Amino acid sequence: MNRRSFCFSTSAALTGLAGATLFPKIAFSSPTTLSWVSPARINLVHSYVLAGVAKGWFKDEGLNVDIRVGTGTAQSVIQVASSNSFFGQASSSTSCPAIADQDADLITIGQVAYQGFFELAAPPNQPITDPAQLQGKTIGVMSLGGTTDVLLDAMSLAVGLDPSKVRKVVTGTSSSGAAFLQRGDVDAFFVFPDSKFALRQMNVDLSYTPAHTYVPLPGDAILVSKSNASNPDNRDAIVKFLKVCRMGLDYMQNEKNFDELIQIVAKFNPVEGADVVKGRSVLEMLKVYYEPTGGVQRIVCDEQAWQDGVLLMEKIGLIKNKGLPLSSFLDNSFAKQAVAGM
Repeated sequence: MNRRSFCFSTSAALTGLAGATLFPKIAFSSPTTLSWVSPARINLVHSYVLAGVAKGWFKDEGLNVDIRVGTGTAQSVIQVASSNSFFGQASSSTSCPAIADQDADLITIGQVAYQGFFELAAPPNQPITDPAQLQGKTIGVMSLGGTTDVLLDAMSLAVGLDPSKVRKVVTGTSSSGAAFLQRGDVDAFFVFPDSKFALRQMNVDLSYTPAHTYVPLPGDAILVSKSNASNPDNRDAIVKFLKVCRMGLDYMQNEKNFDELIQIVAKFNPVEGADVVKGRSVLEMLKVYYEPTGGVQRIVCDEQAWQDGVLLMEKIGLIKNKGLPLSSFLDNSFAKQAVAGM
């Protein structure tokens, strides 16, 4: 069973025996110690929450936040849906289909990125300029069942083509995808700001195509389980968590803070924090993705973009169970309360 099947089948069984056996429920009553699981290895994308830990902002709010390292977006979703971790991070293309079609115990409560991070890297003489070009090719995804896997399918579905005609190879989240490309194992592979910068530093000449161009879906967001969100005893802690995340996102916008943020990330991932020049460039790039849309404040979900995104996912078949209200996918009340108190 691949990770996608594992993710969705686990989500469907969360309230049953299989879910209870694989990921036993953890009761979070009157939470003060909470966990956040990353959607991949720790990197600068996650600075907004790491800063809250390192600078003591969570403790100032009476929270102890435990950082857990995930192995992919699908795994992060599973951990949150099973309450093995209280908070997680995932894109709408991963969370919404699981909620709609598998009744996953998930709800989005805050938005981190307002557009997708991911781009397809290909040889400059063979750029990907149309999703139809993907047919019959082999593409490197970061993990099976994760965001890039889903986006790759969505790119084909968006133009009425069969995603099964596109072969997939896991190339990971680092710049190692270039080695797969050079060996001829893939025709293109997904990158995000971190790996894109590394490839440029290595003087690897590639053409880049943002997936957002063809599949404009809301980017990464903060998730909790619906069970935990609906428990009134948890509300104060969730609002405080989002308040600190908003502080972290604001902190990331000022280049004067870049070196400190790189040092903070290095505490959690020494390799990631070793290259200061790279770190500054990546943080500068992230400012674009983290810029709010729709007139909302940072950390608040752009509800119109989410509504449009859900409709697009229904149209192209990523979501099979159509017509669910937006409230099935997100609850903006926590984030709105968090920013109102700042």
